[in-house]
Amino acid sequence: MRVALLYRGMAPADAPSARLEPMIEALGLAGMTVELLAYDDVWAPTLTRRLVGMAGVLVWADPLSDAGDRRHLDQILREVAAAGVWLGSHPDVIDRIGTKEVLVTTRDLGWGSDSHLYRTREDLRREFPGRLAADGVRVLKASRGNGGRAVWKVQLPHGAAGREVSNDVAVRVQHARVRDGSANLMPMSVLLAMVGEVFDGWDGTTRLVDQEFVPGIIRGIVRCYLVGGSVVGFARQYPEGAQPRGPLDTIPSPRSTPDAVMGLPSAKTMYPADEPALAPLRESVESDWVPGMMARLRLHEEQLPALWDVDLLMTEAARFVLCEINASSVIPFPPQAPARVAAHVREAIRRAQDR
Repeated sequence: MRVALLYRGMAPADAPSARLEPMIEALGLAGMTVELLAYDDVWAPTLTRRLVGMAGVLVWADPLSDAGDRRHLDQILREVAAAGVWLGSHPDVIDRIGTKEVLVTTRDLGWGSDSHLYRTREDLRREFPGRLAADGVRVLKASRGNGGRAVWKVQLPHGAAGREVSNDVAVRVQHARVRDGSANLMPMSVLLAMVGEVFDGWDGTTRLVDQEFVPGIIRGIVRCYLVGGSVVGFARQYPEGAQPRGPLDTIPSPRSTPDAVMGLPSAKTMYPADEPALAPLRESVESDWVPGMMARLRLHEEQLPALWDVDLLMTEAARFVLCEINASSVIPFPPQAPARVAAHVREAIRRAQDR
């Protein structure tokens, strides 16, 4: 049972990140032969021939990175899957659960929020100013991205909510990758032109999602890691200066106000799947929200990725709100995850071979 573990590299001989070593070891202990393959579009044809000879492929490559996007890689993976190779995360499934559009398609579930989809620049110009005027603050997210790329919090000056927002009204814009609380002021027309550029991405298929702002971001986020439909662990991320007090409680920094906080530092505190304080959340994810998502998107559990995660914000009313789903390149992961992933991969490949 040969399994390829594919990751981005600058050269074909590049080794994977040391953070993937536990996954490689677990796959080997589960009886699989692991082949490490560095990927770049330049030598993709050679890799394609090798991938077709595998029983399965696991991929660690972000949708967007300094090395480019995944358009070419995803096309290769579709061809490999059509040849009968099992994929740990199929690009067609990533398109349905791993883009920000999932916020809109599942907004009526328990994790849902007030979210809307803009398919064109015209939709954005026509609809966004009114929603911003009603709420005073909204979050715009490109449908494809990771690491805070193309995510903006847009805020009207205090006291301006409820008024008509014209093109020359100044708005406060904070990018998720800027984590020091700073923001830029710009006319609404400039904002619309700037964020409208996302519609050109990914061969013109990128969309823009407009989500309500959740002030509970000052308490950080909860990340739920899943193998298939089962939670295998959790992580907590906190704003700069926040003090954790148990798996859910947080003492915010005096600097951590809803106006200031947007993006979070990448450091994570891991918790096991059986953490008692997170048991109700696990029950909701496994028994309600993920099954509800599958029903909306017409997915079967065996189509879910071998390793994926759900990022949730917390409201002051102790409700969890979906922030995003990462379905293509989850790292780091809880220490319990590799063994669960390996068992899942082995069983999934056996089922595929028996068909």
